[in-house]
Amino acid sequence: MTQSAIPWQHLSEPSRKRLIWWLWLLTWLLLLGGLLYPYFYQGVVLLSALHALLFLWLFRFRVDPFPVQVRLAYLLWVAIGTYVSGMIILMYITTVGLAANLFFNYCPLARLMHLMPWNRTEALSLAFLKRVFLSPPSKGRFIPRKNG
Repeated sequence: MTQSAIPWQHLSEPSRKRLIWWLWLLTWLLLLGGLLYPYFYQGVVLLSALHALLFLWLFRFRVDPFPVQVRLAYLLWVAIGTYVSGMIILMYITTVGLAANLFFNYCPLARLMHLMPWNRTEALSLAFLKRVFLSPPSKGRFIPRKNG
């Protein structure tokens, strides 16, 4: 399958960025609602499931593209935070993390996903962890800065 066969590639770069930003903003607004009325968290799970399904479709139902992995991990995170007793703290963490992503281009989840064995090209080390978490914010896909 060629790259041009992937629907994601048919969207212009500005359209992709707008789509992503608005989906995350709507999710964050539901998270804020959940701080006052926890039933909003069910909306977060639903929107996150739709977001993940959209990205699965846009990438031809492949789970190896990094944007798909991030959305699937996010869905799992918010589902656990919503439906597993005592795990509501995950929703508070994601409220802060998503704000960091939306307003500062610092995505903690993308950085965590970069640590997964299938996403990294070097062994885990303290130096690698520092580079992953202390690299400056980035627009688009996160890639930690190089040594030096």
